[in-house]
Amino acid sequence: MTKPLDPRLAAAASFVRQGAAVADIGTDHAYLPLYLLERGIARFAVVSDINRGPLERARKNASLARLSSRMRFVLTDGMTGLEPERDGVDDILICGMGGELIARIIGGSEYPKKPGVRLILGPMSSPEELRGFLADSGFRIVSEKLAESGGKRYPTILAEYDGIKRTFTPCELLLGPANIEENGPLFRAFAREWLDRIRVRIEGRRRGGLPTAEDEALRDSILSLPGIGDGGSVHE
Repeated sequence: MTKPLDPRLAAAASFVRQGAAVADIGTDHAYLPLYLLERGIARFAVVSDINRGPLERARKNASLARLSSRMRFVLTDGMTGLEPERDGVDDILICGMGGELIARIIGGSEYPKKPGVRLILGPMSSPEELRGFLADSGFRIVSEKLAESGGKRYPTILAEYDGIKRTFTPCELLLGPANIEENGPLFRAFAREWLDRIRVRIEGRRRGGLPTAEDEALRDSILSLPGIGDGGSVHE
């Protein structure tokens, strides 16, 4: 059996529906789909990567786990060349990339808009860009989870298409409306991390004679959230 997933991938795995066929876009050794197949969560997995190396490692790991017959391997950029309808893909996993790249991959295919299909997204950076794309493209953010890995906090986003465009505040785009609503200890640490980054950015822009009004407004919005502006430690 494969080793336990790190917290980020475990958060993504928790959103996969029982009995789903999954597509793991940009797979890394196929750890996530193998975990889902071995534990009887997923029934089939399509794994893709733009580079041969990760895909070959995924093949090797699948062979060692004796699960190759329940997987299909595709060398491709994003979802280009995939045949998710043939495989009946229900849940599309895109993790470990920047938010802008994830948005580009989603925007390059019509399949994520199919009724019943869900997106499970793990941006490593620029979550605000990804949430903005989802909101403007008619995808509803169903839920989010935060995970801590390597001393940092990362969001995992569950989304589905309903065709309704939405508008979020800059604070909601950055931190996630679902996370803001939950406002648990991990979220408060996550928010304070961003607050520190924004403060550094403000100081840098001031030194450079650049405008800071937008960053200051975002800082103030974060500080107004319950439990954030009380001087608590980032390492809560």
